[in-house]
Amino acid sequence: MLREIKPRNARTARIVKAREPQLIEDRKKTLLLHGSKCPLPLHGVLRTFHKLTKPHSVLLNKKNENIHPFENAESLEFLAKKNECGLVVWGSSSKKRPNTVTLMRMFDSKALEMVELLLMPSPGDMGEQQMQIGISMKPMLLFAGTVWDDESATDQSRTYAMLKSLFLDIFSGEETKTVDVAGLQYILMIAAGDAQNNTNPIIHLRWYKIRTEKSGQKIPRVEVDPVGAEMDFALGRARLADAGMMKEAMKKGKRPNEEIKSKQKNIGMDAIGDKIGRVHLGRQDLSGLQTRKMKGLKRGAAQIESDEEIEEDLDPDVVEEDVHKKARLV
Repeated sequence: MLREIKPRNARTARIVKAREPQLIEDRKKTLLLHGSKCPLPLHGVLRTFHKLTKPHSVLLNKKNENIHPFENAESLEFLAKKNECGLVVWGSSSKKRPNTVTLMRMFDSKALEMVELLLMPSPGDMGEQQMQIGISMKPMLLFAGTVWDDESATDQSRTYAMLKSLFLDIFSGEETKTVDVAGLQYILMIAAGDAQNNTNPIIHLRWYKIRTEKSGQKIPRVEVDPVGAEMDFALGRARLADAGMMKEAMKKGKRPNEEIKSKQKNIGMDAIGDKIGRVHLGRQDLSGLQTRKMKGLKRGAAQIESDEEIEEDLDPDVVEEDVHKKARLV
């Protein structure tokens, strides 16, 4: 268990409050680190992940010994909280489990769920240096295979659904409402075959560079070129999230410009986040309204004389009718 920090001054209190859950969270940062042994292929995977997630990732090059996430994850929880990261990519290699990559999601500074991927040997170079991709480029993600859309309640389908969610959190980039087409420069394809004989399909990661050519029409012809490393993973151990902890992690607060689902009508929220309501009034009776008497509205002597001259020129019957109307108004 991590100790809770009690603020002793105003500065520490502000830091602790900034680390609390927010109504609108920023993009999750990824912490990448490795154990005491990190072969070249495994180091290439970590560097590739780091390059594709800049500047929202932290790469630690120092060796970390005696860390076993599935047995005890306190060390990784401490490092993730210290670097303010919600995702952890842990690379380790041993005689029993060579070249393993563990993906972990954090919640409330605790390990929520994790999955282990076994890097399979590749005949060629990892090719990490060949990837010419700008910083903060938003990729297009393609999940190929039926296992990613399997909605059954089996452990295998839940594990691949968790792995898909982790890949989306790591590589999705900033959340935006509009996307510039010119900024879509590469595709990340994550493919997996069909499950046969209760075996877990191999996971293939491929990167492709998008290239547009003239087609003689308004819409250009799109070509893709393979770029970067070709990574193949076998699914290893997995630890799914606890039901109660996952329910707590999935809670969402009311955001600005979001409709409030309530039994009361005409209640909403403005852009600042304040609760506002609309009140409908009935027809008002203004007959008994007492208005203020002002000097500017009183008739002067000259106006009274002009009115009398006009009344003399008018028909007596009309004048008598006007007098009665004025009397009623007064």
